[in-house]
Amino acid sequence: MEPLRLIMSGAVVGQELAAEFGPLPPSFLPVGTRRLYELQLEALAGAGGLHMVLPETYPVPEHDARRLAELGVEILPIPEGLRLGEAVVYAINSLGTGERPVHILHGDTLIGAPPVDRSDVIVGGPRANEYAWAEMRLEAGRVISLETSTAGEDGHEGWPIAAGYFSFGSSLDLLRSVTRMRGDFIAGVNHYLGGHPVEIVAAGQWLDFGHLQTFFRSRLAVTTARAFNTVRIDGLTARKTSEDRAKIRAEAHWLNAIPAPVQIHTARLLAHGVDGGKAFYETEYEYLPVVSELFVHGLLGRASWMRVLGACEALLAACAADKGEGSADAALRTLSVDKTLARLERHARETGFDVTRPLSFAGRPTPSLASIAERLAGMLDLKSGRRESVMHGDLCFSNLLYDSRVRRIRALDPRGLVGERPGIYGDLRYDLAKLAHSIVGRYDQIVAGRYVASEHDGDFTLAFEPIAAQPWLEAGLGEMSVDGVAALSPTVRAAMTGLFLSMIPLHADRPDRQRAFIANALRLFLELDAG
Repeated sequence: MEPLRLIMSGAVVGQELAAEFGPLPPSFLPVGTRRLYELQLEALAGAGGLHMVLPETYPVPEHDARRLAELGVEILPIPEGLRLGEAVVYAINSLGTGERPVHILHGDTLIGAPPVDRSDVIVGGPRANEYAWAEMRLEAGRVISLETSTAGEDGHEGWPIAAGYFSFGSSLDLLRSVTRMRGDFIAGVNHYLGGHPVEIVAAGQWLDFGHLQTFFRSRLAVTTARAFNTVRIDGLTARKTSEDRAKIRAEAHWLNAIPAPVQIHTARLLAHGVDGGKAFYETEYEYLPVVSELFVHGLLGRASWMRVLGACEALLAACAADKGEGSADAALRTLSVDKTLARLERHARETGFDVTRPLSFAGRPTPSLASIAERLAGMLDLKSGRRESVMHGDLCFSNLLYDSRVRRIRALDPRGLVGERPGIYGDLRYDLAKLAHSIVGRYDQIVAGRYVASEHDGDFTLAFEPIAAQPWLEAGLGEMSVDGVAALSPTVRAAMTGLFLSMIPLHADRPDRQRAFIANALRLFLELDAG
């Protein structure tokens, strides 16, 4: 009989993680552009009978509900406040599946290649830190009992840790055992062990996301396993390399040359040079959440988000305070006019898309992409007379880390170039446009796939997954002013809209994403044109 498989995520994360990401069920924690449950289900690929236990008070986002259904997972809501053992009993009783094997995966745990085809085994791993764990006493490979260690102590030498994956051959005996021990899961498992021979299976990979320290180390392990072509992370440094020497040298120069008041808001440069014919630079690796993760997958409250936005404003103010000698207007023209037109021409050339054809958004007529680009150029104030100031150049949420302890942003991956010219200076308004394209333009939701878009005969539609923080952030950004520039001035909004036109050809491997960028540019243009 197919085992009953429970992913136990029925209580929200503890206070440390909730302070960083909001009160999420552990399986819904962000890991890059995805949630933890997607990695868990990849590891369980091919296994049937999957149920995810979630707090009944947690409003499962529509996108996640649809995704879980696609992956063959049934959501089982349970009352809040239940201990793990009580939640297991509630789940088994609610599903009423009768006698069958039951496999249990803790919602904050990722096990590589779990023993989905074996019963009466517990996955074990070595102690890796000083948290409290359930240790296993063994005799000849058989689990005799579990004993919970005390946080901060060494525990029993040689006793492996129960890593968070349990397989029981009899769901009814497990039910009786945990019930007999009044809902205490560990005591219930020990009772079950008294009547069933249970073996240990060593974890090939065990990542724990249940504590603040283990979360960031586990996320690092996932990132390292899925390493980017140009970025190597070893836990101490992040090393970025490329055959495009000019680009890497410009980024390294920016990090090295910016003034001290800006440096405290950015990654710390450790080294740079050429290795194996490729340019590189290294920065200190930071164990911090990425703001795009918080925005797309987190559940922070309004006060927390206003602190994040305030930290972004502090970075922008530090940049604006250091002026160069050149013209900010010239920099904005290069980045928001010349680059946009060149990118549209490239898209037309590479795909055959007619950028001169009039389009529509949700039935509302719009000009062609080429005409929109020209009209956006006319909305930019290119005669402001502003002097250039320090400019990051790619100030979107995916390039920002947030340190909640000091309430400070750490900015990564600066542009370092204006056209072909390397340097640290540019236009503050372009940085504001980049920030707005995450908040108002919702760029990070598109990259994460949290949207629905369509196109039929030149009519585009686009709908985003609702995010509670988005209206708060848009309102807060609308009230922000840096160095005399309103953060959502017409110039900033026009530059922001143009960003979605300029990035279309950069995503040639994802036609679905290109369609979303076009739809979003149409949406934003209509809002700007009407306002």
